[in-house]
Amino acid sequence: MVRMVTGNLADSQEGCFEDELPLTEAPRADCSREMVQLVHVASVLLRQGEVALAQQVLDEACALLPPPAQQGNGERGVPCQPMRRHLTLLDSKTLAGSSPDTVLADAQTWPVRIRALGGFEVLINGVAFSSGIKPQRRPLDLLKLLVLANADPIGAGELADKLWPDSDGDTARNCLQVAVHRLRRLLGHEQAVLVYDRKLRLERSLCRVDLWEFEAEVARLAQIPMSSPEFAMHARHALRLYRGHLFSHETDQAWMLAPRERVRRNWLDLVRDLGRHHEMLGEWDVCHQLYHKAVELDPLAEEIYRRLMLCQVTIGQRNEALCTYRRCRKQLAAVLGVEPAPETERLYRVLYSAAG
Repeated sequence: MVRMVTGNLADSQEGCFEDELPLTEAPRADCSREMVQLVHVASVLLRQGEVALAQQVLDEACALLPPPAQQGNGERGVPCQPMRRHLTLLDSKTLAGSSPDTVLADAQTWPVRIRALGGFEVLINGVAFSSGIKPQRRPLDLLKLLVLANADPIGAGELADKLWPDSDGDTARNCLQVAVHRLRRLLGHEQAVLVYDRKLRLERSLCRVDLWEFEAEVARLAQIPMSSPEFAMHARHALRLYRGHLFSHETDQAWMLAPRERVRRNWLDLVRDLGRHHEMLGEWDVCHQLYHKAVELDPLAEEIYRRLMLCQVTIGQRNEALCTYRRCRKQLAAVLGVEPAPETERLYRVLYSAAG
C-alpha cells in the first residue's frame, strides 16, 4: 500500500522536490535516490494531512539510511544526520503547528512526551513510566500544572498555593522544592524542569505535549478562513490530537476544572466549525461521522446532538435522528438531571411530526 501511494504521489509531484528539501540539507551519495523520493512523498502526505501514512513512508526512508561508519575500519562515509534532521523537521511542522521558533525546537528529540488529552500519560524515551513503581502524587500534580502553563513561567508561590493550600508559606515552598527534585528524577532530565527567578516551566525542546500542539492548532485556525481547504486539514489534525477531555480519568483538582472546560469549549467550537465547512460543501456523510464521533467522546454535547440530528435527516435517516434525540435526553437526565434545551425539543417535535 505504501509503495503504491508513494509511486503515485512521486509521479504527480515530480519537479517540486527542490522546494521541499534545502540543498544544504540534501543527502549525499550514500543516501539512495529511493530514500530521497520517499522523504519527498512523505512531505507531500504531511501537507495533505495524511499523518499516519506519512509516518509509514518516513519509516521506510529511515530504514534505507546506511549505518554509521565503524571507526577504525578505514571507511569515512558521509553521515546522513542532516536527512534525519529534515525528517524530524517535516514531522514537527505538521504536528506542532507552531511558530518558526518553536518549529526549530520541535525539530529536536523529545525525550519526554506528555499526553494530557483523554487521560494523563508520560513517556520517558518512548517508554511509559510505571515499571511497577507508583510515583508520588505531588510531583505528578506539579507536572500537570506546568503542562497547563504551556511552557510559560509560573511563579513558585502560585504553584505552592495550589498544591498545598492548607500549608503555611515556608512549608509549602519547602514541599515544592522536594517535588521539583522528585519530578526531575522521574523525568530523567534535569533541564526538563527549569527554575529561575522564582519561576518554573517545562523546557519545550525536551518535552512534547499534545495539549500544546492542540492549542497551537486552534490558534492557527483562528487566522484561516473556514472555507479554505487548509482550514479543514488543520482542524482534522487538531481533532486527532483531542483524544478526550483534559486530564480525564484523573482525580479532579480545583485548579484543573477551568482549563478543562476552556479546552473542551475550544474542541466543541472546532467540531462545529469543521462540520459547517463540510456542510457548505454538501459532504453530509463526512459530517455524520464527525458529529457521531464527537457525541461518543462527549455524551453531554447537546449542540452536537442537534447537528447530528439535522445531518441524519439530510441523508435520509429520520428514525436514527429520533433515536439520537432520545439518547441525548437520556444522557442529560442521567448525568445532569436536566431536560434538553428548547432548541432541541423544537427540533425533535418537527422531526417526530414529519415521521408520523
